Amino acid sequence: MTSLIIGVLLVVGGAMVGIAIERVRLRRWLRGVGTSPRGRDPASHTGPGRRWSVRHAVEDVHRRAGVAETARLSAETAEQRISSSLDVLQSGLVVCDRSGQVVARNSAATKLLQARHGEALVAGVIKDLLERARTGERVTANVDLHAEPRRSYEVEAGPVERDGEMLGAVALVRDTTEHHRIESVRRDFVANVSHELKTPIGALSLLADSLAADSDPEVASHLAGRMQIEIQRVANTIDDLLTLATLEDESGRSDAQVDVGAVVAAAVDRISETADQNDIKVILSNRTSAAAIRGSRLHLESAVFNLLDNAVKFSESGGQVDVVVEADQEALTVSVTDEGIGIPAMEQTRIFERFYRVDRARSRSTGGTGLGLSIVRHVALNHGGDVSVTSREGFGAKFTVTLPLDNGN
Repeated sequence: MTSLIIGVLLVVGGAMVGIAIERVRLRRWLRGVGTSPRGRDPASHTGPGRRWSVRHAVEDVHRRAGVAETARLSAETAEQRISSSLDVLQSGLVVCDRSGQVVARNSAATKLLQARHGEALVAGVIKDLLERARTGERVTANVDLHAEPRRSYEVEAGPVERDGEMLGAVALVRDTTEHHRIESVRRDFVANVSHELKTPIGALSLLADSLAADSDPEVASHLAGRMQIEIQRVANTIDDLLTLATLEDESGRSDAQVDVGAVVAAAVDRISETADQNDIKVILSNRTSAAAIRGSRLHLESAVFNLLDNAVKFSESGGQVDVVVEADQEALTVSVTDEGIGIPAMEQTRIFERFYRVDRARSRSTGGTGLGLSIVRHVALNHGGDVSVTSREGFGAKFTVTLPLDNGN
């Protein structure tokens, strides 16, 4: 949280406390309404000046009442404007006066302060930090709620002062759950990328040492071939990472009309050589009539190819992969079904995560990067669709990508 934001909130807190103080002063001042300037009852005056004193006393009452009403309306207007602005904040804001009495809070803070369950812990922390802030401290605390749904909060409080006088304190409460989740994803991503690149690079180093130590041409040729495989693995990982980065960049989306049937046919053609080498048949059945969607042909072909690549890699020799393209009035589906090893039920919710592999050893031996299904998911979502899987361990898997049709709207 930047010092600029805290500074602004301290100013706002000062304004809210100031309004509360002025209200108190206004109430005290109003107590004087109806009394004479000399502090005596005008009706007690006698003699020729009595009528004059009564008239001026009445005028004084009206004048004070008018000033009071103007001040009251001005304070209410200022308070309403500030409150409306603060309610826009997703973070909770609580302001108290010098006695610890809460004089203002926005709607986000109200929900926390009135909570009866886990968030009640946050309310307790807010109270404690405001108490410390009223002594001149600037304090911060983190609160983690472990009951489902798990949430994390950061509470920061500071004193509100004016001309050296302590007016009260202000506390800001941020929901940091999403921030912590993103940080966790980032750490995992960096760790996974480091591991994925370190493994082939380490293998390259060993192969290079072996190549330098052996002058046999046959051995050298074998080692050079192994090095090429590891180099290709690094290149594939980098290519997939760049593809994911492009998919996550919304400004890079395309809105061209794409013939999905042609895209799937191109992906099948690309995988055919690998499938033939593994004695696996890839059967394409296009049951649509030039069905089109809006999007990127390159990304769509990449998604279908990744599904086909997975299906071939995890199928046994002599198996078959069925590719079906279908459409109704609103959506188009591309399904890829294999007869491979299948996916355990407990793994199916995680297979679209980056670098997640069901069978790490097999994936590594076949050159997989662990990013293919993540790419498929991003492509589907970027095109307004989704991807799903149905599978039984030992009985193959079926992946289905659903995309909205372009109906010319």
